[in-house]
Amino acid sequence: MNPRPRIVIPVHNRRETTLACLGRLREQGVPRWADPIVVDDGSCDGTGEAVRGSFPEVEIITGDGGLFWTGATALGMRHALAGGAKAVFWLNDDTEPGPGALETLARTVERRGGAAGGVCRLPRSGMPVYAGFLRHGRGLRFVAAEPGREQPCHALNGNLVCLSRAAIESAGLPDARAFPHAFGDTDYTLRLHASGYPVTLVGDATAKALPNNPGNHASWFVGETTAGRLWGDLGRKTSYAYLPAHWRFCTRHWGWRGAAACGWLLAKRVPATAVLLTIPRSWRRALWGKRSSAWETERLIREETGR
Repeated sequence: MNPRPRIVIPVHNRRETTLACLGRLREQGVPRWADPIVVDDGSCDGTGEAVRGSFPEVEIITGDGGLFWTGATALGMRHALAGGAKAVFWLNDDTEPGPGALETLARTVERRGGAAGGVCRLPRSGMPVYAGFLRHGRGLRFVAAEPGREQPCHALNGNLVCLSRAAIESAGLPDARAFPHAFGDTDYTLRLHASGYPVTLVGDATAKALPNNPGNHASWFVGETTAGRLWGDLGRKTSYAYLPAHWRFCTRHWGWRGAAACGWLLAKRVPATAVLLTIPRSWRRALWGKRSSAWETERLIREETGR
């Protein structure tokens, strides 16, 4: 049994991104005190072979392509606990932790217990895109801790997170059946907080990140969203609008109020579709563009991702 922390990195068909992630960890000296575990969920671009060739010390677990984020992460966590890990990290391969970020999270968890997450910002503008959440009415409000501050939260994005062994053993593994991709991280950390474990956002643990699905941050009326995408996202597992996961998430954490909020968001798609199909995009942007904070966020993300 090896008590060293494990870093669970779920990957799928992003060979160069995965190699760059492992290279950064090596350059920062992370493998001297923590062991990366790559969970390769059925990649067909040679990711597994490339990792074995360039990073033979990295353990690889292979999936069948149906794990998605939550299933791959849960599989890696189970393996880490079986090996005796005293703490487990979640790290997305397209997230670039700054020097010392993982160590900062590890020290926070050792001191406070529970879970600690970093703040992920766009590389050029510095706008936070992944961080933490506070419960707010029938939903969550996004928050980002500034450098030098620790922000108690109710939930975290899962891009850069450290979890104590005690918290994982108490809460179990992320619910991959209910939340195959989206909401898996948020649901898990909400449940940790509800069980009495501290959930902390650490402003000194920073990373660069580009959202790999800009549609999750899109403005319905003035962005690039189409009527087809608006409805198609309801059945797309990687979307926050994926209806089975969204319904379970809302009802699990807010009961009938969550069901009402989910139903209202679904119903709003009907008039939104009428607007998208009848009013030209240029008119919509002239009418609502200057007042839409969602459109400003979407534009920043698309400029930096080139999508």
